[in-house]
Amino acid sequence: MPPSKVTIQLYPSYPINNGRRELPTLRYLRHVKEIRLVESDSVPPLCIEVNGRILGVVDPWDSWKRPSPDRHYQYTRYLLERIKELKPPLIFKYQFRRGVPYLPGTISAGYPCFKRFSGTADLPTRARPIDITARMRTYDHDRLHVVEQAKRLGQEGYRIHVDLVDMDQYLADLWNSQIGFDWRGSGMLTYRMIEYIRAGVVPILHPLGAEWPVREDVILEDGVHCVYCSDPNEFANEARRLLADPAKIEKIRRNLLELWDTKLCPEAQGYWTWEKLKAALVASQQ
Repeated sequence: MPPSKVTIQLYPSYPINNGRRELPTLRYLRHVKEIRLVESDSVPPLCIEVNGRILGVVDPWDSWKRPSPDRHYQYTRYLLERIKELKPPLIFKYQFRRGVPYLPGTISAGYPCFKRFSGTADLPTRARPIDITARMRTYDHDRLHVVEQAKRLGQEGYRIHVDLVDMDQYLADLWNSQIGFDWRGSGMLTYRMIEYIRAGVVPILHPLGAEWPVREDVILEDGVHCVYCSDPNEFANEARRLLADPAKIEKIRRNLLELWDTKLCPEAQGYWTWEKLKAALVASQQ
């Protein structure tokens, strides 16, 4: 067995667009008491060093449709070259699609929340005056149709939020929202989807199923954790049916909050990640 205080080192951020973003794996592992966690700029970005050996690499990028020509794609190519060079036993991939011939050791790593935000004790039962939230950038036709569906409901008297606001206001409003519309962005899994789960907002979203697991052991089930809708022009009809069934909304909300607490919150993600790394460490010592 590994020693009681294993040292794990990570570079604390990774490049994205024109800036850098905190590595969620670091945020997760801060909750694991059995390890000594070190932020280090001597470790290659996105690599996880355990007791001096790189046992894992985090792959946060993918496109469901086509490679992007921007810096994202260039860094993805660099990361792929690094993985082939380092040959880590684990590759923690955020956007994981079953059936794709990834490199050996690639697992679905649990899509993160973009921002850290704390809940309230009354999440399962609190009054939620906002019927629909559909705050997303409409840079393609499908997303535009989804937002237009929300606006149509607003014209019928439903209480909606579609205007773009700053992140703090957006997160504050989630606690008061019943249903959230979502559609894929650059990847099939989105930060918004995870934010909805965390806040107990029932998502209506494009089908994911077993093909696109949120994590290796987490699959969003239609009618259990969300409502799937493959047609962006049918979101309003799905929302009307759902709002007419408050018992179903309450059931799905409780399922979402349980899923967050047991599988997707930072602490649960940290221990899940540590268990994977611990198994790889034991295997490397045999």
